[in-house]
Amino acid sequence: MAGLAAVAGIVAGLLTLGGGLYAHHAQPSFGAPGFFALHGDWLSGVYVLLGLGTIMVAGGLLSFKWPSVGAVVVCSAAMVGLIHTYGRGQYHWLPYLYYWGGPWVFAWLAGIFAGYAAYRNVPQIDEELSDAREGSANETW
Repeated sequence: MAGLAAVAGIVAGLLTLGGGLYAHHAQPSFGAPGFFALHGDWLSGVYVLLGLGTIMVAGGLLSFKWPSVGAVVVCSAAMVGLIHTYGRGQYHWLPYLYYWGGPWVFAWLAGIFAGYAAYRNVPQIDEELSDAREGSANETW
């Protein structure tokens, strides 16, 4: 499951990066660049897509080693993207939603797969440990 979490996180990041590159070429109307009280060209929709996509790919790569940590990074970047999308205002969020739909679905899947990986790694009552740690869950000192 950790591998699936990593792949879903990387796919979410690559979709976000691809959406950012496509948006750079297509020049859709995302509204004024900014994020709540912060304003600047680096907060335009294209730069936010590219920046958060890079963070999501890094989180997906982290998921190979630590699924829960990587999924938190991927899902946090997706949540910032969600907040940024709905902060666009009444008339500018719909074109932006087009670019974030796929990444949100794959970030959601990365979180689900990381949760399953964590569940499989935690010993249940009267069950042996599932990884290479020494000893068993039933040993007493």
